Amino acid sequence: MTSVTNLNIKIDRDLKTQADRLFSEMGMNLTTAVNVFVRQAVLERAIPFRIYRANETVGAKASAEQRQAAMQEVRDLLVGIDGDNVDLDQMRADRRVAKYERVD
Repeated sequence: MTSVTNLNIKIDRDLKTQADRLFSEMGMNLTTAVNVFVRQAVLERAIPFRIYRANETVGAKASAEQRQAAMQEVRDLLVGIDGDNVDLDQMRADRRVAKYERVD
């Protein structure tokens, strides 16, 4: 027989209620669901799903301002080199394509 141990965690009461309801609909309890998660994490040697940082309104605005400032800096630098031969719209399009071609 497999040796088991207890795991005590703190979780928001409403979140636990929602999770209990969801996992019950799937035919398991919260303990089984946590075990499934942990087993999959160990198997993959990683969190078994992607974790994203939520965009915050203030952070997103600051980030957009930083991008705009960086683009202006590039424009200023390119004027001194040979601005007529640089297509900034094409550079942006290439950047968008490269962003979606990345392999995680």
